[in-house]
Amino acid sequence: MTVPVILFSLVGLGLFYFQNLLLFPQVRLRLVGLFLFYVGLRPSFSLAFSLAVVLGILQDSFATTPFGLHLGAALLLVGMARFCRRRLLLQKIGPLIIASLAALTLQEMGVMLILMLLGLRPLALSDLASLRSLEILATAALAPLMATLVIGLENFLSRHGWHTSRSMPQE
Repeated sequence: MTVPVILFSLVGLGLFYFQNLLLFPQVRLRLVGLFLFYVGLRPSFSLAFSLAVVLGILQDSFATTPFGLHLGAALLLVGMARFCRRRLLLQKIGPLIIASLAALTLQEMGVMLILMLLGLRPLALSDLASLRSLEILATAALAPLMATLVIGLENFLSRHGWHTSRSMPQE
């Protein structure tokens, strides 16, 4: 289980740096959140949980928000993915985008709720909501590509004898 966690963590780290260092000033996408959601949809819960902890702590150490905010949001995404896993047919593009859109929206609502409970107020809630909704829509449009990336990583690992779970059921 160590090799899949390391490989998925490296891919998540690459997405994190791509998102925050190359795209961030001009384009705001939530690639790490989308990646976590699709890893959470796969059979291995331990891989998804480990990846959520690693990437959540990475995001917390990079951000100026209270520590644990991104970690909680990452764990929330994995929980939503586990909830959606059995309820949606995720091989088609439409359900992929809708599930991603719902998960990212619930994650954003959870982060805003935590910030309000901590006594921190977002800048202007209406302006922030419209900006964040555009970010979430743009990110959800990339859902089929992220699903392909996660499945490709699993296929790469299985070709080299490393499985992400004990049984590899095809969804």
